Amino acid sequence: MTKRFLTVTLFLPCLSYSQGWIEYLDRSAAYSINFPAEPVIRETTYESQQGLIYPAELYSAQGVRGDTYLVTVVDFADAQELHSSHPNRTEASGINSWWWDIRASVAHSALNIRQRGGEITYDSWSWLEGVEGHQLQITNQDASRTFIGIYQHSLRLYILEATAPAGSPPPGLFQQSLRFLDEDGVRVRYRNDVNGNKTRIPDLPEDGTTTVRIVERSLD
Repeated sequence: MTKRFLTVTLFLPCLSYSQGWIEYLDRSAAYSINFPAEPVIRETTYESQQGLIYPAELYSAQGVRGDTYLVTVVDFADAQELHSSHPNRTEASGINSWWWDIRASVAHSALNIRQRGGEITYDSWSWLEGVEGHQLQITNQDASRTFIGIYQHSLRLYILEATAPAGSPPPGLFQQSLRFLDEDGVRVRYRNDVNGNKTRIPDLPEDGTTTVRIVERSLD
């Protein structure tokens, strides 16, 4: 089976962006984000804390100043099946080991990134759209800076990485633009109470217009 990609350009109500930037929507991966150009997509894998291998996709784009933007989307849809068939699984692992593997993915990803090296200048809990996550900032040996956001939502893990050359401003247009989508492609965001219970906030139209590229996927 092969994947067929269809790019459609629409005009939708949204915040205005810097010239050349787009809001890139991928319904199959249930997210949208701002990129300086339409990203290149390739298949990859992700090794979880418990050593299982999950399918993932890496989206990459480059800006005009040599800045780079990456989004890794990990698919946990088959986590329960993978864990039940894993040869090293024991009863001690617990019947919900697949769920804890997913819940650990944010912290596990942050640990892997710390181990890459560089000077970590920010390392803390974060949230976006009411979804908890983690952010890191790293100064690299060439004085470039990498800004990272990690969020887990609805059986997917999203890892955002933007690297700005030395002296360049932080990539805020990318960092803060992640949007989670439901099965209809509608934005999902939450209100959290003091007990951690989530309530979805109804999506409301925003002022302004921008070009939105929508990627639809189907299997031949």
